[in-house]
Amino acid sequence: MSIASEIEALGHERVKKIREIGRREHISGVLLLAMAHRESAMRNIVGDGGHGRGIMQIDDRFHADWLKEHKGCRSGSFKATFESALPAGRAPSLVAGMTKACELLNQNIAFAKSNGVPDGKRLRFAVAAYNAGPTNALKGFRAGDVDKFTAHGDYSSDVLARRTEVKQVLV
Repeated sequence: MSIASEIEALGHERVKKIREIGRREHISGVLLLAMAHRESAMRNIVGDGGHGRGIMQIDDRFHADWLKEHKGCRSGSFKATFESALPAGRAPSLVAGMTKACELLNQNIAFAKSNGVPDGKRLRFAVAAYNAGPTNALKGFRAGDVDKFTAHGDYSSDVLARRTEVKQVLV
């Protein structure tokens, strides 16, 4: 499916909510939608062999405690019907997943800053770190390719290209 059709399938109210969360958390809603497109084709699913949870594919191997503390939805649904998103087959709510993704991106930006990544390169670093982890993104950055250890070696460049498409659709 195209980005335009996936944004349409996601729905106006959900897109609006994502953009509101982004504003509140100081992360572009357009960037969040581009990441959601890469992560899950903008669906609230359980993916990545059962480890990726929700529209932003929060990994249960690293964020189990967080998932346990947030309401869960059935894979494929946005309606939170469970007290926890941790057990197998569940995803966090849209708001919880997006808020956690923003938290991780902001932590990655702070990590980049504290490790000497120049201001103009911190956002791309943060996106790469969302996928590969901050330590791997830093290793890649220092080797001259922040995406070196990301999925398919192109995560941040792909997400930023998708961001351009998302922006065109939302204009």
